[in-house]
Amino acid sequence: MRQKTVCLIVALSLLFGVWQTGGAKAAPSPYAFDGKMSQDTLSRYLSRSVKILNLAFFYEDAEKKREWLRFIANTGAKHIGRAAMIWTEFEADESMFTGAGQMAEAVHAQDPEIILQAAIFETTAQTVNNIPIPAWVFEEFGLQPTTRNFSYEAMLYGDGRYVNFWGTGQSVPDITNLETQMFFFYRAKRFIDLGYESIHFGQLRLMGETDPFYLNWNRLLNRVRAYGEVHSRRHNILLDAHVNEVYDNANPLWYMAKGPFRYEAPGNTSIYYNNDASRLNRDGAQSPDGHYIVYKMEGATGFEVISANWAGAGDQPDGFDLYASPDGQNWTLVGKTIQEIQRTDYTWPNYRTTNGSPLPVGTNYVKISWKTMPNIWTVQLMDVKINAAGATLHDTLEEPAPAVKKLALDFVGYPARNKPLPGFPQETKLEINYLDSFYGKTIGGLNPQGWVSSRTPYLIELDNVSGTNGNPGTSAPFWPWGYDEIAWFAHQDNDYRRSWLAYANDWIRTNDLYGHLQMAGYNTLGYAPVGSNTYYNAITPSSVYPSSFGDEEAIKAIWGNAPQNGAVEDDLRDLTKIYRLSSQLTKVGSNPDSYGGDSTRLTRTSNSSEYVIYKAPYVTDRTRLTGFVVDTWFSSNAPVADFKFYISSDDISYSLYTPKKITINGAKKKVTYIGSRLPSGTRYVKIEFNNASTTATNPQIGKVSTFYADSGVYADGKIDDFESYGGTDLALNAAYEVNPNTDPVTISLDPAHKNDGDYGLKYEYNVGVVTYGGVALNLGGADWSGYDALRFWFKPDGSNRNFTIQIKTVGGDYWDKVLDLADPTARLIEIPFSAFARPSWYTGTGPMNLSAVAHLSLYTGVGAGSPGSGTLYFDSIETIGY
Repeated sequence: MRQKTVCLIVALSLLFGVWQTGGAKAAPSPYAFDGKMSQDTLSRYLSRSVKILNLAFFYEDAEKKREWLRFIANTGAKHIGRAAMIWTEFEADESMFTGAGQMAEAVHAQDPEIILQAAIFETTAQTVNNIPIPAWVFEEFGLQPTTRNFSYEAMLYGDGRYVNFWGTGQSVPDITNLETQMFFFYRAKRFIDLGYESIHFGQLRLMGETDPFYLNWNRLLNRVRAYGEVHSRRHNILLDAHVNEVYDNANPLWYMAKGPFRYEAPGNTSIYYNNDASRLNRDGAQSPDGHYIVYKMEGATGFEVISANWAGAGDQPDGFDLYASPDGQNWTLVGKTIQEIQRTDYTWPNYRTTNGSPLPVGTNYVKISWKTMPNIWTVQLMDVKINAAGATLHDTLEEPAPAVKKLALDFVGYPARNKPLPGFPQETKLEINYLDSFYGKTIGGLNPQGWVSSRTPYLIELDNVSGTNGNPGTSAPFWPWGYDEIAWFAHQDNDYRRSWLAYANDWIRTNDLYGHLQMAGYNTLGYAPVGSNTYYNAITPSSVYPSSFGDEEAIKAIWGNAPQNGAVEDDLRDLTKIYRLSSQLTKVGSNPDSYGGDSTRLTRTSNSSEYVIYKAPYVTDRTRLTGFVVDTWFSSNAPVADFKFYISSDDISYSLYTPKKITINGAKKKVTYIGSRLPSGTRYVKIEFNNASTTATNPQIGKVSTFYADSGVYADGKIDDFESYGGTDLALNAAYEVNPNTDPVTISLDPAHKNDGDYGLKYEYNVGVVTYGGVALNLGGADWSGYDALRFWFKPDGSNRNFTIQIKTVGGDYWDKVLDLADPTARLIEIPFSAFARPSWYTGTGPMNLSAVAHLSLYTGVGAGSPGSGTLYFDSIETIGY
């Protein structure tokens, strides 16, 4: 008994993501759930998703199995996409299910929090005829179990569409067919029983072209959910597909239906019986038994159907065939009586259709099937009643209009739709509204997990089709540079692939927090192999996979903890560091010696105001740009038409910004633009070519560095912690201006002498000729009126000289506080503003007004000591209140 108790405790601890050691209870894991999961938990899983196509089959090779388990642990993956699936090779079904179970056991033994995703695709094949149907499938659908196999023919579209679509004997199934639903439930249940907690349903719309309002799809999905809530590992199953329009919003009174249908606008209700404003009409194309509704009513005895039938080509009173069935499978055509009940408008007489005699005993289902008519819209259904002893099912055909619509899917998955960039061979960018991309567009509503969101979470994958469209190197819609997405990716060099992954992950997080990039782990390259590789494989090369692509560590780094501040350097080797650029730009690399050795530069193809935009990396939603350094090159014998710089917080409204610049003459004139301490909300900087330049190729952009930090660097009271300069002295010196009329002072960032963070300020001086020297920080009219003192970390040099900290207001008032440097101890200095006094050389009057501070200056002087040089260190300069 004691042993069983211990096992139970272990199981529950794994389930809920907590464990106790030494009497202390660990915090719950952010990936823990049992039953419904929160939106944050789902987002965490999606943000650590990697596609490892058919991981299930690696169970057969012990070394490969070991390698993939190592990859999963090393990268920190939490959601493994397409880990078990069959495309059309259903003859391998049992082998796949065996492998799926064994790999699930191994993965969950290593990390029980991982969600494995299976896939049920938009495929069926003649080989499904060899798969027996278990009794539990029949029972799930309320049918009497029989001994038979699944039927390929019974899954196909009745009108012949998509037959042999994937090859001979390989077709797209129709979800309105019960056989398809039974087959899909069979597969879903087996995956769930093996430990899979996520199922992808592929091109759901392709299989549901005749499924009105996704009624049949939702019935199936809800069956799968109901089973998963009881039997899955953590009582939850995540369902997704390649579609962004599926609500669980069909008429709840319909048992089954085939369409498509549409609800008509109210129009002139006086021409409809009882002023009926709600009517159902057919959509699409007509075909025999192609539009019908099935109602379930046990012991049904009769029906009444009200319709409006267009008479523009003559009266058409008989718009339906009606059928009765005991089991929803075997149907009997029933007689009917039709009565005209209203003709206020000649072209739309209204009719009541009823059963001509009692329905057959044992009728539990009634089907209303539209007949072929002169037009698809000829017969509009207005009202239905199905009668039984002591009961009536009444359908008014009103379109369901809940306050919040129910989403059918927990999240959606879709291709990246990366856009080729003309003029930059093989390079691509992501772009909102390009083709049918999902970015910023997923529908919102009540998620099956129980919370409401304005948009559905989604995964973006590098999709596979067939590898190539036959024209590699030439772009076409949906075929970047002639490849499908994963083949395009695999054909890039190592540096570009890894940089592109980081770019895409950052771009999606910046533009839509509901979106997540699914990393590529293992996927087919179709007809576009790379050397001997017919699959893309992200694993680091080893004896097991000697020719793999080796992007594993890049994935791990992207998923790791990014620094809160730093620098991003762009040598323009590719465009992954650029957020967006205009169309008339190109790269050049000729005559690098004339450009200081720079062999990758950006220039224009026409003399116009082209631009590039850089942004702060998305570390958190608080990350901001703090500065930049841009090297540019101009003709040495032409006037300089300066670049224009703009900054923005939202990529919509931009404001002109004037950076400092340094010019160095040479074979080409190098002009370096430096932006420092950018306004607090800055996230984007636009660099625009000046169309007043002489030619399209003059000037050119060389290396670009941008600096970023958490917006906490702009927190109330904080003046400078020296973390916002990207470790670059150029940016620091653009912020602090050395007084040119005094003794020399040199400042730089110092990683060794600091209070905290990565850097402090190193302040080197040499005073004697003028007797003092210093630097001034432009504060632009900062309001310090709510603070009482200035505090900073300070390490003096132990000399007999002095140090003055000076405040200058926008009104030109000066206030000083003088300190000696004798004590070299590093310490925090706190100076009340009341301790500041006007310098002796300044004749101002009145009290100190700190509502608009222009500059904070740091001066070193000889004072009562001796001339000489020294080094001071500063950090954590801030104002504080008492």
